[in-house]
Amino acid sequence: MVEILKSLRLIAWICLFVGPGSAFAQSSDLFPRPPSLEPAVQFWIKVYTEVDTLSGYLHDSRNLSVIYQRLPLQRSKIESTRKSIQEDLRVLAKGKRTRLTRSQRHILDLWPDGVADATLLDAASNVRWQLGQSDRFLEGLIRSGAYRAHINQVIREKNLPLELGVLPHVESSFNPGAYSSASAAGMWQFGRATGKRFMRIDHIVDERMDPYTATSAAMSLLEFNYSILGTWPLALTAYNHGAGGMARAKRQLGTDRIEEIIANYKGRAFGFASRNFYPQFLAVIDVENNARRYFGDLRLKKAPEFTSVTTDSFIDAEVFARSVGISLEQFQADNAALRPIVWDGTKRIPKGFKVKVRRRVASNPGSLLAQIPDDYKFSVQTPDISYVIERGDSLSVIASRFNTSVSKLASLNQLASRHRIQIGQRLLLPQENVQPLSLGASTSPMAKPDDGIYSVRRGDTVSVIATRFAVGEIDLLRINHITDPHRIYPGQQLTLPGFETLAPVNNEPIEPSVASVEIAGETEPENSDTEVVLTPIAVVAPSTGVESVIAPEAPVQLAQRAEILPPAAVLPDNQELDSPVTAVDGQAVAVAAGLSVVETNEQLADALVADPSDYSVASNGTIEIQASETLGHYAEWLGVKAWDIRRMNNMVFRSPLIIGERLKLNIAGMTVSEFEVLRRDFHLQLQQQFFSKYRIQDVDRYQVAANDSIGSIARKRYSTPMWLLRQYNPSLDFNRVQIGQEVVFPLLESVD
Repeated sequence: MVEILKSLRLIAWICLFVGPGSAFAQSSDLFPRPPSLEPAVQFWIKVYTEVDTLSGYLHDSRNLSVIYQRLPLQRSKIESTRKSIQEDLRVLAKGKRTRLTRSQRHILDLWPDGVADATLLDAASNVRWQLGQSDRFLEGLIRSGAYRAHINQVIREKNLPLELGVLPHVESSFNPGAYSSASAAGMWQFGRATGKRFMRIDHIVDERMDPYTATSAAMSLLEFNYSILGTWPLALTAYNHGAGGMARAKRQLGTDRIEEIIANYKGRAFGFASRNFYPQFLAVIDVENNARRYFGDLRLKKAPEFTSVTTDSFIDAEVFARSVGISLEQFQADNAALRPIVWDGTKRIPKGFKVKVRRRVASNPGSLLAQIPDDYKFSVQTPDISYVIERGDSLSVIASRFNTSVSKLASLNQLASRHRIQIGQRLLLPQENVQPLSLGASTSPMAKPDDGIYSVRRGDTVSVIATRFAVGEIDLLRINHITDPHRIYPGQQLTLPGFETLAPVNNEPIEPSVASVEIAGETEPENSDTEVVLTPIAVVAPSTGVESVIAPEAPVQLAQRAEILPPAAVLPDNQELDSPVTAVDGQAVAVAAGLSVVETNEQLADALVADPSDYSVASNGTIEIQASETLGHYAEWLGVKAWDIRRMNNMVFRSPLIIGERLKLNIAGMTVSEFEVLRRDFHLQLQQQFFSKYRIQDVDRYQVAANDSIGSIARKRYSTPMWLLRQYNPSLDFNRVQIGQEVVFPLLESVD
């Protein structure tokens, strides 16, 4: 009977993970397991099942069948053993094969018979430490029960292989709050640049931290990778290395065989993690298939049941939690996509955000919003306070100026590097440390406005306003019919004592069409896109020589964000522009960051991780023409006339550029790396601007009909720029599209 119960439990466990009637014996067609990868797969099975996070292996980083020693996690012991192994390898590399010490004999026996001296010499530089993962894997396995049903549902909806659902084991051990040293975040470990293609990621919302939203994004990314790379091993490796990197690997090696790419690709960022990503994936499938043998019987975490509701206004998180009767801590845990700026009360939960509440608290979505009083719902978001970077600024200087920390500035602005900021870049400031009138504000009372009406500003409290105008707090509350002194908001009109006859009835919230926020005397319409831009004056105190800040004499500027063009009009695709086109100077960026042009080129290539386009210059001096590029761009980057490029390529005036064809350039005036920096930076800026306003929700597979124009369909039906359309169809010749041919169009959604 006991054995029957165990068997039933195991069957239920398998059904939870892979669904009824399925099994994780992966298809050899979809997920091949080449013999040359078997040593790596077996190595990772050992890591996931035999050693925990208090121990690990010293091993060879290229030949994973060579495991020198298992050691406890003691740094001094690990380093001394590593040095000893390296010394023995160098001795063996000199050809010594007799009268060996015990350790030398042990090391030699780990290598195949007749191993070359050169191989052993290389091995001396490849002794690597790998921490064990068995306890972490088991924790992740248990934790995965909360998410696997949802993951499998998303996978089935996209008609993708169910095996993809094991990927969080490799990435985060199914930890939704995971962060990596490379700034990847969440259960699916999205980087910021790639994540913004599919999710909202800003200082208010980071959907990478929501395991449910991020699951859909992860499957969209894998679907994208597969569509452009053609095999699941490459698509999975691209999840780690980027579709752009794997596309370069395919081009350079002329193969899509994963074992050949792992063995031979020498890309700068294609290191140990990238080479082993697919073997780890295969190992994880093996471990899950044999989980009972490795870990015994398991009780998986139960999937939580939520009631979800989309907010119809901007609401303070604390107000929401209190109104529906849950703790702020539980509310935060269930809505991890909301960033700290929401939980500390600086920002409100955005309008249109899907809030999750445990079903035991509320089963009816409509009842949730009904429990929140209308006067706690706002039609606008709290304005941002920001600072525009000037020459000579650094994060440490700005942090000191506004009484905050470099880490807080970096976190709030989600900076990839603390050492790379640019003149003109706008930084958001922690609002608890910055109040518009607190910089150099006088301690003497201010003169009351002639009409007696004061507009509440960010950072104001009833006591601050009362002190500012030397009036009584009780009188201020009474005149404005305010019963709760904590319930005032930016833009609210207050009548000051002495002007009682002008007091508004019941102090009703102002309609958004006429609402205003007053900053240092200047009034502009308030809306969710408004930023308060502080432009303080830096002065040097004679006694100390230390920078301090005084309030500017002129009113602080209230600026609107730059208007973003509709998707199809971001840039003219392949339209001839002989006039120069302004782009960020990649060399200037390199100098500002203290980097070489080559380093900057590599960083830009890494930033375009999801872009499979070829931006390199071939050895014969030609480039592949990409969407949105024009002769004007090439001429500007090279410092030549567009006509010079025409003449070199035998092009008559108005001859169009054809996407995908090659163009000859004369790069004699600069290095190839300098040109590639400018080119990559142009595309990076273009894509970053686009994905700050739009995100990819799904794809549509369109069958070409007679008289179709792909460009017209992209613009009018899908509002998709050609550069993005080509990323989804890298092998498609847009100049020779045939009737019945399938074109993949990304379906876009406005971030707002």
